[in-house]
Amino acid sequence: MKELTMLARAKINLSLDVVGKRSDGYHDIESIMQMVDFGDEITVVHTDTPGIIVESNIPGLPTDDGNIAYRAAKLMQEHFNLSGGFTIRLKKKIPVAAGLAGGSTNAAAVMHLINRLCDLGLSFEELAELGVTLGADVPFCLYGKPALCEGIGEKLTPVEGLFGCYVVLVNPGVGVSTAMIYKALDGENPPKGGNVGALIEKLSEGNLPAAFKEMKNVMEPVAMEHCPAIGKLLAKLKDAGADHVMMSGSGATCFGVFTKEPKLSELEKLFGKDLVAIAKPINM
Repeated sequence: MKELTMLARAKINLSLDVVGKRSDGYHDIESIMQMVDFGDEITVVHTDTPGIIVESNIPGLPTDDGNIAYRAAKLMQEHFNLSGGFTIRLKKKIPVAAGLAGGSTNAAAVMHLINRLCDLGLSFEELAELGVTLGADVPFCLYGKPALCEGIGEKLTPVEGLFGCYVVLVNPGVGVSTAMIYKALDGENPPKGGNVGALIEKLSEGNLPAAFKEMKNVMEPVAMEHCPAIGKLLAKLKDAGADHVMMSGSGATCFGVFTKEPKLSELEKLFGKDLVAIAKPINM
């Protein structure tokens, strides 16, 4: 019996634009994604006993195929005809359904760990080809580096990300329907996205103030209409001194980018239970 543990990092969107709807019902996106050094602790144990067991510190979290981490283990087990079974322990800190790819990053971690536990020697490309069948964000979460994500999110191009700053994550504790947001964006006058080419250029130059001007999420105004708490959190992040604020993914998590280290005590006083973490961007 062997076990390995890793941090399944949260994802933030530095930009997000919906560029079209596909015939299969999915939407094509254009998004720069980056991970931060905050996330869930994932442990996978390779056991002699067949079957997959999921254990979690979150009451009510699915522990069967309703959990993408379970499905990731099942996919690896069946695709590679692996013997024995797997116990997956999820120590979750990322809020559920919050625009931070919490489920996808858990699935990616499970795939990475099984790859190592079973000495499969799979490349990122091989893992990503399997991972995209689980979810559109899984290939990026497997990759782990800043990337321009296109298609449904599976086409990755390396880019420079945020650096030398702090990312404050806050969440209002309410859910936003991703399907509702996409439906609204399919209307006649969808919000305009930022200039992703300009954003990539400014990030590569290390010009954060100019990059901030190009960081836009087309889902943000739609989500704010249906969840006023998002707008309130964005305003509070500005009041706290953030150099740039925006919503991640389809929400409802918001983040503020601080070029100077914020004080935890002040953020705790301002946000209370809505404060998720103070994190740093990952560029490995």
